[in-house]
Amino acid sequence: MMLLARYALIIPAIIVMAFYAPMLFDVAFGERVQKTHIFYSPVLKKFIWLDKLISPEEEGLEDVHHAQFVQMDQDGKRYTRQEFEKLLPFIYYRNMEIWGLLPLELEGKTFDKNTIKANRQVIEFKPRQIDDRALKDEVYPLIESVPGSARLIFPEDRFRLGREFEFINADYNRRDEKVTQVFNDALKEAGFQFPGRLAAGKSTILKPFDEGVFLVDADGNVFHVKRVNGKPRVIKTPIDPALNVRSIKVNENRRKEFYGLALTGDKRLHLISYDNYRLIPLPLESYDPETMDFKLIINPLYRTATYSDDETIRAVVMDSQYRPLDKYQHTMPGASLTMAQSIFNSLTPFRLNLEDPTQGYFSLEIDWHGWRSWISIAIGLAIFVFLAYRRRSKGPALVMDGILVALTGLYGLVAVSILPPQKE
Repeated sequence: MMLLARYALIIPAIIVMAFYAPMLFDVAFGERVQKTHIFYSPVLKKFIWLDKLISPEEEGLEDVHHAQFVQMDQDGKRYTRQEFEKLLPFIYYRNMEIWGLLPLELEGKTFDKNTIKANRQVIEFKPRQIDDRALKDEVYPLIESVPGSARLIFPEDRFRLGREFEFINADYNRRDEKVTQVFNDALKEAGFQFPGRLAAGKSTILKPFDEGVFLVDADGNVFHVKRVNGKPRVIKTPIDPALNVRSIKVNENRRKEFYGLALTGDKRLHLISYDNYRLIPLPLESYDPETMDFKLIINPLYRTATYSDDETIRAVVMDSQYRPLDKYQHTMPGASLTMAQSIFNSLTPFRLNLEDPTQGYFSLEIDWHGWRSWISIAIGLAIFVFLAYRRRSKGPALVMDGILVALTGLYGLVAVSILPPQKE
């Protein structure tokens, strides 16, 4: 009984150490900003990027601004912060105006502040935003698209999609039979097959206008639903149900070029065009939506897509028709371990994570430190055998302690040392 009680304390101790030791290390030595920010310069016609330095460099090689950053182009040339911003006039147009550099001329065209503002757009898509990889709100607002006021207003009801398109009055928390009936009749008339698989919209009034929601029915058909003057407007889009639309991200923008992004079953990202819902496939080589963050940056001349995992960032620049013009990839500084990380990974065989950044669910995961895990286990076992020999330990507790140390390295060694077996 005492033996079981001892291990009931040892095992939780190992779990706590495997969770908090890496966390404390990250606070003390971890690099918080390791991702590279890569852009396409319309001035140079090259890719340029901003990296935060992991290790300090020789003085004078970088432009210091609150921390050590390096600004470079694809040929390895470095720039000061101001030089870097001048190479991205559509992003830093406010500074360009302050510096008296507006209007600017590029490729035979003139761009003033208003022209730049009207032709900029950014949309992002992360793995945890995929519809089936995160907890959903389950109830959504269907905002009035013609509010009759200067700004959008949240409705009194919310809807949920399942075996029907059900509206619930948010003030009284009860089903609104009338609105439910009206919208369900409109959906059925348009050919919607219940139960619904997906509902996607931008549930905020902090946007220039409202484009309603996109719904995917049981057969994979995509429908566009809006509330216009309190009445349903339902359009069955021509998007091929065979594409198996997996997720949609709506992004209302005054440019009105596309409704948002659509991820299809073949792991490809598309833009949903205002041109009769035509899907525009984005030319993203080696893109994996399960692990990569995606960003699309639009300016008056180019469209630049960047997507990255923990090691490599890739970029492709496109023309206004989304035809690829050039591409580039860059290994980020965070991809290689620092000296402190190498030492820590050699002393601890693994770490416990309670969340996966690529999904929104709680997730208990064991992240092994590769071949360095064996170093921790070897050190732990060597010290364990030495201490056991000196103490002349024996019995079943010694064998079980040895197995724990062989599995958990120094975590196990610390735990069994703090809670030694009682002498018989």
